[in-house]
Amino acid sequence: MSIESFIQPKFNYPFMWFMDASIKSLLQAIHNIDDVIISEKDKEILKSLSQERLIYVSNHPSTREPPIAYIVGNLLYSRFYYMAAREVFDWGYGLVGKVIQSIGAYSIIAGSADRESLKTTRAILAAPSGKLVLFPEGEPTGGENDNLLPFQNGVTQLGFWGYEDAMKQDPNAEIYILPAFVKYRMTGTQQNIQKDVDKSLEKMENHFGLEKKGKTATHRLLSIGKQMILVNEKQFGITPDESQSFDYRIGQLRHKILNFVAESVGLKKFNKEANAIEKLRYILSVFEMVSLGLPDPKNELPSPESAKWGRKYCQKAYDFISIQTSYLTELPSAERFYEWIYRFENELFGSSKPRPTRAYVTFAKPIKLSEKYKIYKSAKSKKTVVEELTLELKEKIQELLDEEKKKTKILFPDTHFFN
Repeated sequence: MSIESFIQPKFNYPFMWFMDASIKSLLQAIHNIDDVIISEKDKEILKSLSQERLIYVSNHPSTREPPIAYIVGNLLYSRFYYMAAREVFDWGYGLVGKVIQSIGAYSIIAGSADRESLKTTRAILAAPSGKLVLFPEGEPTGGENDNLLPFQNGVTQLGFWGYEDAMKQDPNAEIYILPAFVKYRMTGTQQNIQKDVDKSLEKMENHFGLEKKGKTATHRLLSIGKQMILVNEKQFGITPDESQSFDYRIGQLRHKILNFVAESVGLKKFNKEANAIEKLRYILSVFEMVSLGLPDPKNELPSPESAKWGRKYCQKAYDFISIQTSYLTELPSAERFYEWIYRFENELFGSSKPRPTRAYVTFAKPIKLSEKYKIYKSAKSKKTVVEELTLELKEKIQELLDEEKKKTKILFPDTHFFN
């Protein structure tokens, strides 16, 4: 049965006024975020953009960034529109979709020529003071606050198209792109955080019958990870080889899972040579098309039953899409420990409870799209200009990330062994 493929935004102002008053309480209740902190200097940047056309571009490691963007919109005394994956509108039996649609979200079907979504995006950016939130990392979210996934070029291409439409209405039109970075930091005393990490690791160790004595916290977490890999290697027919590194084995596993899913459901255009993120994005986009009942004239899409089955297996690859040991060993902070713990708890126990955090939002200098458009308009290869601007955006957000990373504290010293 065909499902509505495009969900348009519908501002519901009474509901938005309720959200204005309750968004921080909802963040605390759902995500355990105590506060969202923005410096006075960055608030001045927002103030200067309150009457401008704006594309707000942020990192996107989790599901927490859209509601944080809503708070940023409130500080602008303006309303954001949000482009969101079509599948999000079906979460919670459609309740999530009703909520986010009411505050300005509309859908995009990844991997397809979603003309209605494109039309809506261009209209938003062409409108006076139109403001749009875009997450160039897209889906799946990587789960690592101190890393960025590859940015998708569609964000900057949409900006150029929107600017062209804006100039038709006003030759002096301007669109600003505001690069933003959200950094999460655990709250509570270091001693209490250490106790909770110890307790969390011990629960998983007991699941596998592992000892914690004589190990550091990092060693304990990697030991748990190795047991999880071993279980999944056996499930997917990989002969375990203890001589291979943790990173090699987990990389081999996620590719094995994704290849297995693609082959099992018969994805004809699946590229086995692509990286894991590209593979997962492609598979999930196909499954979304299936769930929406989109036309399949070439008979290239799997059945709804196959897509539902495949999505279940993709979750395993999703949980380990960007795990590397260096991420944990180079900077064993509370935040990085918990990022791994959350994934492991989800894999072993089916759920994980977020621990208390604060979100810190910082901004880079806004980019004037008019200056970039001059280069774009005269370029022989517009694709190259789009790629260069996308890279510039990523570099600006990476700089914000690096500045925030300097403030990170190590949770356990290397000499801390458990008894």
